Amino acid sequence: MSTPKTDPVRFDGRVALVTGAARGIGAAIAARLAELGATVAAADIVPEDQWEDALPTGDGHTRHHLDITSAQSCRDTVEEVVAAHGRLDHLVNNAGIVSRGPAATMSEEDFTRVIDVNLTGTFRMSQAAYPALRAAGEASIVNIGSTNGHIAVLDTLGYCVSKAGVMHMARVLALEWARDNIRVNAVGPTIVPTAMTQDVRANGEYMADKLARIPLGRMAGPLDVALTVTHLLSPAAAMTTGQTIFVDGGVIIH
Repeated sequence: MSTPKTDPVRFDGRVALVTGAARGIGAAIAARLAELGATVAAADIVPEDQWEDALPTGDGHTRHHLDITSAQSCRDTVEEVVAAHGRLDHLVNNAGIVSRGPAATMSEEDFTRVIDVNLTGTFRMSQAAYPALRAAGEASIVNIGSTNGHIAVLDTLGYCVSKAGVMHMARVLALEWARDNIRVNAVGPTIVPTAMTQDVRANGEYMADKLARIPLGRMAGPLDVALTVTHLLSPAAAMTTGQTIFVDGGVIIH
């Protein structure tokens, strides 16, 4: 992307597709993009009556039913977005799940389900969006990784492996798609207070240990993640590609 002459963190006239947008981090990203002028296509498998109220409505924003485990659903969603908005400039691969338990007793089904949603789902969505992003001329993707993809964490083998893959996928796609003016980066949050982490946040011993490992001493909020994602998507990060930015309060510096 060329050096911007206007506000470098604005998305006026741009269309952004956010997966896993019904709630939590995805909803915060979608809301922040809308605040910055983007037309947002929010996609999720969750029934629409369970979506967060904070999600943008009106002003051309659209909602889409997406099954990230289906390549056809990914292609259909991109086609819907382009049909509704005429273009696609930005993709946020946020959809993800977690399964907890010791590796020695984890079922193959649980392991492969996490890989299928988090890692293969990110591949499916990126591949489906590629033609539209290439046609945009200057486009960007952000994958949502995790500190768990950088450091080993007990009882989350599938999640850790999938998030490591998601972040490395950003590097490979950044290399392959640079010639198409598509930048690809990743964001790696520490624990965020969402529905996905509700079980471990209820465990006082777990949280005391978790917070003790975060130099800043607190969880990351959904908005903390959204601010970094929108920066990486925007022209303000025009020379940033293939990178993972950790929103972790310093976890990985240990």
